Amino acid sequence: MMAVKSIVYGHHLTLIGPYTSLQGIFQGPLWYYMLSLSTIFTNGDPWGGVVLMLFISLASLIASFILFRKFFDAKIALATAFLIAICPEAIAAATYPWNPHPMWLLIPLYIFSFYSLNLGNKKYHFFVWPIIGLMFNFQTALGVFIFVASIIYLLLFNRKLLRNREAVWGLGLFFLSLSPQIIFDLKHGFLMSKSFLGAVFASHGTVQSLSPRHFLTTALDHLGVFSINFNSSFLRLGFLQNIQILFFWLLVFGVIFGRKSKLLTDKESSFILMIAKLIAIIVLLSIFYPFPLRAWFLTGFEVFYLFPLGIILGKFWNYKIGKLAILLLVAASMTILIPRIYDLYSNPDYGGVAKIKGKLDAIDYIYKNAGKNQFNLLVFTPPVNTDAYDYLVFWRARNIYHYEPGKEKKGTFYLLIEPDSGRIWTYKGWLETVIKTGSVVSTTTLPSGLIIQKRTE
Repeated sequence: MMAVKSIVYGHHLTLIGPYTSLQGIFQGPLWYYMLSLSTIFTNGDPWGGVVLMLFISLASLIASFILFRKFFDAKIALATAFLIAICPEAIAAATYPWNPHPMWLLIPLYIFSFYSLNLGNKKYHFFVWPIIGLMFNFQTALGVFIFVASIIYLLLFNRKLLRNREAVWGLGLFFLSLSPQIIFDLKHGFLMSKSFLGAVFASHGTVQSLSPRHFLTTALDHLGVFSINFNSSFLRLGFLQNIQILFFWLLVFGVIFGRKSKLLTDKESSFILMIAKLIAIIVLLSIFYPFPLRAWFLTGFEVFYLFPLGIILGKFWNYKIGKLAILLLVAASMTILIPRIYDLYSNPDYGGVAKIKGKLDAIDYIYKNAGKNQFNLLVFTPPVNTDAYDYLVFWRARNIYHYEPGKEKKGTFYLLIEPDSGRIWTYKGWLETVIKTGSVVSTTTLPSGLIIQKRTE
């Protein structure tokens, strides 16, 4: 939100977005500009980001349903939409704004565009590659995996699709979508290129990195991340604690025996087989990825599992035992989800020091305590960064109080302290080393747990 503040209120446009886990490498800027639009719409309220993610998540759900109904049938479309709707990671994506979360919309669009391309419709080169390019604005690591996997897939299974002018134009659009990062790199002495190459050479430049043992350890770690990602695709509570095991074997059955058992049509089987091949290529690519593979790199990758499962569950509806199994799945899911929804709205969590409500209460308390007098404000947080408070103070000052406090230890100044529940003494060290000066007028602990101390110098 501080980056958005710079765009919306400081009028400073940017060529880059959030940083990645590799120092000196950044996502594209589209996420910041999307947040900027929602921020303008809500007059600076950070809740606008939640509204933005709500629309993106609903768009993902609706697009998946429409595409499955178009390519297959309504039963499959409904089964797939249900699996996405109850997926814990999809629910998380709809709940709070974070730059990887739009991948939940881009990946369904990519899968169906890539499938249409492999059916021989060459115009989908104009969709596949720009969609992958857009991924570099939200989750670059997964975007790289999908881009390379798509090229490898076509080279192995459909090489003729790369031998036409549509492919050239499509790849041209891909690089055009990366133009903000490319321009940034050119303007800053190839900062990102040098950072990436430096990280690669550093990761391969030791004897340890070249050892079979190190390679095996890295491969197992990366496979473990994919296993966690697969498990996170499903609601695993109560009766469904081990549902991921059943779904794993359903996927294996669908890939190997779906067509032979006549459960799946040729079209459905080819769709599942395409996704299975893409998963296999991406997993193999990750084994050679020299850096740590973080769980959030695979945000939205759950779609690769949920889409084939949606087809299989939709086909099961044609059988009595299948209908019974699906109804039991829906009933079990509802017994878990309905109480959670009820608790969410009937007993809302105040949030302590973590949520915006507690932070705003603290800021309002300080403004009201100061009255019409000017004051300074210093903030302590366990992570050191005070960005959340800086933005909320700016927003409150702009819309309600029309005065933004300074950050000096003089005159009347307030200390807003966010205590660390695990290390309660940390803020006391801050008081004794960083603050030191000023006479304490009052100390108040708010219901959120935030501490407000008023001092005069």
